[in-house]
Amino acid sequence: MTNGTVRFYNDNADDYAARERGPNPRLFPFLQRCKAAGKVLELGTGGGVDAAAIIKDGFDLDATDGSSELAAIATRRLGRPVRTMLFDELDAIDAYDGIYACASLTHVPRPNLQGIIEKVYRALTHGGAAWASFKTGVHEGTDALGRYYNYLSADELIAVWREAAPWRNVETESWLGGAYDSRATSWVAITAIR
Repeated sequence: MTNGTVRFYNDNADDYAARERGPNPRLFPFLQRCKAAGKVLELGTGGGVDAAAIIKDGFDLDATDGSSELAAIATRRLGRPVRTMLFDELDAIDAYDGIYACASLTHVPRPNLQGIIEKVYRALTHGGAAWASFKTGVHEGTDALGRYYNYLSADELIAVWREAAPWRNVETESWLGGAYDSRATSWVAITAIR
């Protein structure tokens, strides 16, 4: 993530975490694709709401966030450590049965996205599933709050994931939802199976 994006989440961590409601409903279909009680990496845990649901469903969770302040909030919520880690620091190999990135990889600058997806692929075990959601669009840039976004169409997203690694299956889903800035937001998520 860019320095401005990390700074935004550090400076607004309490408010951001307080606005998180229940877990993402798209989390549960993703978990069904993962090995039961398997090891799951969460990239961008935020305040830990989805992390708590992953743990409750019996998975061995490795929760991470690029914001040290959000990681501290999630650590308190979960009663277990949440690592501060930027996406490019992911260096695991064949370690996770699932990797979950809700509205986090959308902050990766476009030129760096393929490299991060390669890291995700390497970190998964054979048959492991990755799920990541992105704001849709055709440009990249900084929003009114100072956060960098890489807006992609579903077709672009599929192309980038397929170019990054030899996934066995890649599919997308789209929906209209909300975001922290209270604006209606078009989202697209990718599910990729190693």
